[in-house]
Amino acid sequence: MKLINTHDKFPNEAFCSDQADSMLNDILEELQMEPARPQTEKWHFRRIALFRYLTKRAALLVCVSLAFFFFAPGTVMPASVSHVSAAPASDSSSVQVRFQVDTLIPVQEVTAQINEHSLTVETEGRQEYWVDVGENGYLLLDIYSVTGMHSSHGIEIAGIDEEAPVVVSHQTDGDLILIYLSDGDGVGVDFDAITACCTGTDEALSPAWCDESSGCVAFPYMDQAIEITIPDRNGNYRVLLLAPSWT
Repeated sequence: MKLINTHDKFPNEAFCSDQADSMLNDILEELQMEPARPQTEKWHFRRIALFRYLTKRAALLVCVSLAFFFFAPGTVMPASVSHVSAAPASDSSSVQVRFQVDTLIPVQEVTAQINEHSLTVETEGRQEYWVDVGENGYLLLDIYSVTGMHSSHGIEIAGIDEEAPVVVSHQTDGDLILIYLSDGDGVGVDFDAITACCTGTDEALSPAWCDESSGCVAFPYMDQAIEITIPDRNGNYRVLLLAPSWT
């Protein structure tokens, strides 16, 4: 029987570090595996990945904060109205009210009504609006933003002439009757548009003369009743019935 010395088959000879690394790389390459990275290199890549992750989250947080800073106030603060002005319209029967809407959130719609009558609102420029108002009263503006926020604003309108001319006095002068008129604080009596007619025949009758400086209009004294229409320059008018004293 022969005794085999196993130490001869596997000699106790250590590999050098270069040989060990070369053999390990050959094995990993054959197994299609990547060599393990040193611990210091692992921490280096982990710090890079963590930095990129935190940078993205920080950028997102900054964007959200800016969006909240610019838009959040508009979602809780109602729109306001400024730069309100009113000027007579071209036909003198209404005023044109101009105003500006102050809000950070875009405006979706602006509506207006006065004395429960809806009015048309026109836009001019960025958040600048105007509306023609044809009567005195409380002008109500309703503003709706794209976020659903709603606010109301009221403007008192009192500058429109809605009063008809009045008779201050009258007297006779021979065969004429003199009628003195006034339109108060209105736009003035339209003397050229004064008309009259006989009530029995509907025959048109023109004034004998008019004196706008004194506010007087003269009609011939008739033996029948006449109806006189006296307008002002704003479309208001008063109708007088002039009847002989014996009727």
